Amino acid sequence: MKKTKLKLLVLAIFFGISLNTFAQAQQISGVVYDEHNNTIPGVTVVEKGTTNGTVTNSDGKFNLTLTGKSKLLDFSFVGYKTQQVPITNQTTYAVHLVPSIVNLDEVVAIGYGSVKKGNLTGAVNSVDHQRLEKANKVDAISALEGQSAGVVIQRTDNKPGSGGFNIRIRGASTINTNETASQGGYNPGQNPLFIVDGIAVDDISFLNPSDIERMDILKDASATAIYGSRGSSGVVLIQTKQGRKGKLRVSYNNYFGFKQAYHLPKMLNTDEYVQYLKDDVVGNHYASGDYNFTTADVVLSDYLDPEELQNIADGVNTDWVKLIRVNGYQTNHTLNLSGGNDKTVYSASMGYTKDNGTVRGENFTRYNVKADLSSDILSWLNLSIGSYMTYAIQNTGSWEAFRSAYRLKPIGRPYNADGSLRFYPLSKETQVTNPLFEPSNITKQTKYLQWLGNIAIKLTPVKNLTLTSKFSPNIKFTRYGEYRGLHSKSVSGNPSNRRAQVNNFNYLSYTWDNIINYKFKKGIHDFNITAVMSRYMENNESYYTQVRNFTTDNYLFHNLGAGLSIRDVSSGYSEQTLESYTGRINYALNDKYLFTFTGRYDGSSILADNNKWAFFPSASFAWKLLDEGFMKNQKVLSSAKFRLSIGQTGNNGEGGGLAPLGSQSLLGSSATNLGGTSVSTAYVTGLANKDLTWEKTTEENVGFDYGFLNNRVFGSIDVYHRKTTGIIFFTPLPSVTGFSGTYNNVGESSNNGVEISLNTVNVDNGNFKWTTNFNFASNKNKIDKLYGNLDEIQFNVQGTNLINKVGEPIGSIYDYVYDGIWQSNQAAEAAKYGQKPGQVRVKDLNGDGHITPGKDRKVIGQVTPKWTGGMTSSMNYKNFDFSFSVITSQGNKISSTFYSNTVFPYDENPSRLFNAAKVNYWTPNNPTNDWYQPGNGGPYSWVSKYKDISYTKIGYITLGYKIPDDILKRAHIAGLRVYTTVQNPFIFTNYGGWDPENAGRNSWGEAFMSRTYMAGINLSF
Repeated sequence: MKKTKLKLLVLAIFFGISLNTFAQAQQISGVVYDEHNNTIPGVTVVEKGTTNGTVTNSDGKFNLTLTGKSKLLDFSFVGYKTQQVPITNQTTYAVHLVPSIVNLDEVVAIGYGSVKKGNLTGAVNSVDHQRLEKANKVDAISALEGQSAGVVIQRTDNKPGSGGFNIRIRGASTINTNETASQGGYNPGQNPLFIVDGIAVDDISFLNPSDIERMDILKDASATAIYGSRGSSGVVLIQTKQGRKGKLRVSYNNYFGFKQAYHLPKMLNTDEYVQYLKDDVVGNHYASGDYNFTTADVVLSDYLDPEELQNIADGVNTDWVKLIRVNGYQTNHTLNLSGGNDKTVYSASMGYTKDNGTVRGENFTRYNVKADLSSDILSWLNLSIGSYMTYAIQNTGSWEAFRSAYRLKPIGRPYNADGSLRFYPLSKETQVTNPLFEPSNITKQTKYLQWLGNIAIKLTPVKNLTLTSKFSPNIKFTRYGEYRGLHSKSVSGNPSNRRAQVNNFNYLSYTWDNIINYKFKKGIHDFNITAVMSRYMENNESYYTQVRNFTTDNYLFHNLGAGLSIRDVSSGYSEQTLESYTGRINYALNDKYLFTFTGRYDGSSILADNNKWAFFPSASFAWKLLDEGFMKNQKVLSSAKFRLSIGQTGNNGEGGGLAPLGSQSLLGSSATNLGGTSVSTAYVTGLANKDLTWEKTTEENVGFDYGFLNNRVFGSIDVYHRKTTGIIFFTPLPSVTGFSGTYNNVGESSNNGVEISLNTVNVDNGNFKWTTNFNFASNKNKIDKLYGNLDEIQFNVQGTNLINKVGEPIGSIYDYVYDGIWQSNQAAEAAKYGQKPGQVRVKDLNGDGHITPGKDRKVIGQVTPKWTGGMTSSMNYKNFDFSFSVITSQGNKISSTFYSNTVFPYDENPSRLFNAAKVNYWTPNNPTNDWYQPGNGGPYSWVSKYKDISYTKIGYITLGYKIPDDILKRAHIAGLRVYTTVQNPFIFTNYGGWDPENAGRNSWGEAFMSRTYMAGINLSF
């Protein structure tokens, strides 16, 4: 009996344990979705407080056996808030993750590697694809405007597809510039280094913005030192969209819009022009000292011929600017596919962009094809292949039509009596032709095919050690063709002047990187060690042919053999190489004290033989304050990190105008006459400098990353000092040497600045969310040293008198100080300076009663802004979204080419007076100080044309609507958003010319500012 009871007891205990074990070993499953209702692979699912967990598969699904030791499940994924879900009796779960406001686990690219955002020690800003896509720009640089503190972007060309931008990160360091004056006027400094998927490129206009995943901007020397000699002007790392694990995802983005010119300066109509002509005649009399002549004394027939007088009598009033202006359009289509499994991921995309300008003949077409594949062939071997191809066609139209439209008098006729175009709108005016002929008689076309490829092999021989070898070629073939037909202005009906030219450019470069990366953690010590051996090579070939005297316009530039006169044939070749050895150590102590040490040893073929190599070190430190015990109880800050860095970068002289062979003495070919026979000769083209070496830039940066109210308010503050020494500069030599000069390391400059970013979550109550991003940057630049005992160098670019002067910003404006207009009651005082009423008055700075160049000129401004800022605001209400951006640039000026061209050209000869801008000019009856009297500007008239070009503009305004998921599910659509956008809707500026961003650009080749109204869709399956 006892044995039976004992057996029953054991059996009961066994069944009880089994039942308990069964209860604890609960099986659950589920699916994890993102904010767009797409499944997310790779999400970590853990029983809170235990090590029991799993990861969602390629379809976002998971299965997990619970231990019963917790009542919560943790769902975590990079870029999303960690979500806790109560464990209930249910066996299936559907979880939707929400993007995090500020994610310190977000991975940021830092060059040859990446790091969590929370562990950054350098100054790095990031712009993700969501912010880029909201802007809907044709080019990636435009989408970056106003998004990052300390990144100043100046558009230099408004023609479609031009890719014309000056980008300055933390000011200018080198004195000269690669950008030419025709690209928007003088702007000192260099563009940053662009790295696209590890490949160095000169510009990124070939990219489809829809292909970009993120852009990481490296600003301080600690961040850029990994690129050594190439990082002195900052680095922009661009990562295109790659494949992700999971089922096939298909997305299609499209927009279509109409463009219109805006911010158009007002020109004179016929009545105003006639009055202007009379005022100009009076002004010429004033200039000769005759103050008694009035407009009543003007006899128009003395200055206008019978045709012009008849046109005025007939009421001819031609708006030439309106005649050349059209409404353009813009469209983009991008199809993207991606997917993969645990071993292989892939992506592919195709893009088409069309951008028609607001002047006939201006258009741009771009085709993009992209493909990437990454596969774990073995557990320790990964192979990845990438390809990005762009084919583009840019037609810039006539560069003359725009300028001619602003020059022509409104009293001219565009058409003959039979309706045909009139070549000369006025018979006596043969300098300016009818701009309506230009689109059909001028062809300026650039075609290019560019291919970026990369193939990388990554080995993982042991845990945490990776060996990567990556080869990345960049090949670009460019053909520029130009034809000037019979009725273009430059040919003007003379067949022998018909002109065709073709320029071919073949570009090849490659980067070969061999990277070793080793990570290990022991206790409170965490190391990430990177070593790189890199080789870069580029070569350029160019071929140029110009032929004239064609018998027909039918061939354009496609049949050079049809030209009867060969005018020019030339070619060129250059090559340069760069070899680099790099090391970097990221060390974290207790995940609280973070250190980064970087060193790069670069050798450049450009520099002199004994000075080709240089070492560029950097060190940085970051301290996570909130991890300290004394900060545990504070309730003000929700995140806080202090950063300190110092480092050195370099420049091999390309920014200073140094060509790949510029440090050497080369032979040039020529010819001479000996005994009546032409003999070929050779001569030395330049003087070699065997001591030429690197420019070096040393920078210190102090930064603080902060967050308040559970990071609903967060941002950063950075203060920096940048010092550049050994600036490579072309220094003149005495003519007795037989050489104009040579390149030397002679200059020094410095930049001091502050950058502030502020991000706020203003409202977040479920149905409505409102976020705002602000940024502000101020930079003060100055030259500390020039060569020898020289403390200034004066020069002129597009009418702007500039100076490189010790103690002043690089390329400061140096001229007389505008002091208004001499008034009639100041005639006696004006006479002391040899001037007359109505003329421009400048300040007598030293008060000696004379205006002299050496004593009465000073630095009156700078071409670079004193401060810049930007704001982006986004609001979401249920399925609606609304966003806009604001960009501002303040404190710079330039001599305006608009006013130089329209106030008042040829006013010393009223008979050939061009049309003029509608401005408030001085007359005896209108004693203004705004503008001088036409025909009587005096010796300093140009000083009045220096204008402040500060502006604030709205970058875009977007309104979107996401179709509800329950409707889309019926059509098996993952997401559909429709939206409408207006780009560049408003600009607020006191500048009255065409565009304050490129106010210094030559009017030959200028184009209108434009705003674009567009609508589009974002569709995904």
